[in-house]
Amino acid sequence: MSKIAILLPKEYMLEQARNVIREDELDIDILKVIKTSDSVYEARKAVEQGAGVILARGVQASFIRQYTNIPVAEMILTGQEIGLMIASAKKKVPNKKCPQIALIGFRSMFSDMTYADDLFGVRLKFYDITAIEQAAEKVNQAIDEGADVLMGGDTVNALASQRGFPGQFIDSTEESIRSALTTARKMLQTADVEKTYIAQFETVLDNSYNGIIEINEKKEITIVNKAGEELFRKKAAQLMGTPLEKVFPELELKYIDDVLEGKRDAFMTSVYMAGMPMMITAAPIQYEKQIRGAIIAFYRNMSAHKRGGEELHSHYLKGYVAQTHFADLKITSKEMEYCTELSKMYALSRRPVLICGEEGTDKEVLAQCIHNNSSYKAGPFVTINCSGMTEQMQVDRIFGNPHAEDEGLRKGALAVGDLGTVLISEIEKLSFVCQYRLFRAIRYDALIQNDLERSQTLDNRIIATTSADLYQCMKEGAFREDLYYLLNGLTVEIPPLRKRKEDIREIVEDCRIKFTRRYAKFPRIAEDAMEVMLAYPWPGNELQLETFCERMMLTTPKKTITGDFVQFLLEEMYPAQETVKEDGTTVIYQHPEAARLTELLEKHHGSRSAVAQELGISTTTLWRRMKKYGVINKYDLT
Repeated sequence: MSKIAILLPKEYMLEQARNVIREDELDIDILKVIKTSDSVYEARKAVEQGAGVILARGVQASFIRQYTNIPVAEMILTGQEIGLMIASAKKKVPNKKCPQIALIGFRSMFSDMTYADDLFGVRLKFYDITAIEQAAEKVNQAIDEGADVLMGGDTVNALASQRGFPGQFIDSTEESIRSALTTARKMLQTADVEKTYIAQFETVLDNSYNGIIEINEKKEITIVNKAGEELFRKKAAQLMGTPLEKVFPELELKYIDDVLEGKRDAFMTSVYMAGMPMMITAAPIQYEKQIRGAIIAFYRNMSAHKRGGEELHSHYLKGYVAQTHFADLKITSKEMEYCTELSKMYALSRRPVLICGEEGTDKEVLAQCIHNNSSYKAGPFVTINCSGMTEQMQVDRIFGNPHAEDEGLRKGALAVGDLGTVLISEIEKLSFVCQYRLFRAIRYDALIQNDLERSQTLDNRIIATTSADLYQCMKEGAFREDLYYLLNGLTVEIPPLRKRKEDIREIVEDCRIKFTRRYAKFPRIAEDAMEVMLAYPWPGNELQLETFCERMMLTTPKKTITGDFVQFLLEEMYPAQETVKEDGTTVIYQHPEAARLTELLEKHHGSRSAVAQELGISTTTLWRRMKKYGVINKYDLT
């Protein structure tokens, strides 16, 4: 157990302390009279001798507190002691009936003196100092303001003597020493309890299989356990004070910011780190209604599968590889942020995942990201598309045909994808027979081949994608109810591009960079061109936008791509305007006047005067109608 060290400026004070120690039967053996200039040195020396708390007073206590991190129990003069000093000070000026006494010192040394004037018949004025260097200034100020006696410590009394002015030393009694010792003992007990808690906490941390770190409000690492040292391959001392993003770039800091700002009570996600799938949780450290930091825990996925180098090479040769990771996705919209966050959490599970989205949304890309963030990353990524296959072809490719010559067909996708992920695209087109067999395979690990059910242990993750409303398919009897509820548990829906305008701008810019390199053309996209693309509904989503951008970059006749050129390309490539109602249905519509103007412009090879003459209107009126209905004269663009 730590000790109390008593360091005081006067021998008589030390003797008072010894009397208190004897009377109260205290075990204190570090007692010393010290000079103010040696206070910090003596305090550090006492700590080396086992002291956990220093009892000191006045300027010495201030120095120790200022230049060390050692807990200090400061002697505070009681009201009774202050009264004795005032009585002694009055004797120094016997001719003054109500003398003005200047008390100069550190405010922390004195108890409440509110009623001293009335009690002792004096005018007591307090001059607070925060550093000993201020003493001379305060002495001069007190004298100028009419003080009769200066009351303070050694420095104040020395200055008073130099000026031939009455001075009174601040004496203490055993009462203030006893009170300070009581405070010191409580501080020591609190410190020992805290050390016990810290030791227990460190024991828990160091014996945890999972990595644990603590960060402060600035996202700097303050604590790392042994598992964390192994994970980051650095000692705790090397990590202390390091910004989180430098040691853990895989983690998206915006979610940590949400925790630190109180926007989230907790956060959980998955990440692939140090060759191991990890579940990450973060929770705030909060006390006194303020968030002071966060605890981040890294849980190793115990079901992670390890593959040898030859097996991994075999997957690459056969094409059973997922190329895309979450870090590759460029996301700006809140809708896709939520979709990605949900997918990262789903990656932690071994249950099937259903990815929904319109045609052209990158459902397979999202499936690859989930695979690469899961415990199945080291295994194969096998894809099957149910579209355009007969029922027998679906059976052979998914469940296998023992009589087939090809090894892949003989085993089937489920067996080929063992210890990996099997992606089944357009699952709404799966036949009823295959739906039943897939349900049995997922639910009971029972693989059915050639109408014979046999138990075969398969450990893989099924991800299904669909552009259809599976619930409606189930209600109409086109999809099995049991399989629907089995798949629907972990569902993520990719929002259509028209609902995330921010992503349109990002995709267009990515395409501009990509096709600039490919075709060595360097056009600039004008803002009005971007506005036209932002306003278009893009029913084919990312796929349609990317193919459109390639056509736009490849065929632009000018250095700047304008809104007129984009509008022209949209009408040429997708002549009928498509609008989407709130219920999700798509209506194809083009205003009759727009169709008529387009037809006449084509007939007269873009001659506005000829079109105006045939319509019996002026060219100005024709131009206004074209602008109203969004009609572009393609001959103006060449």
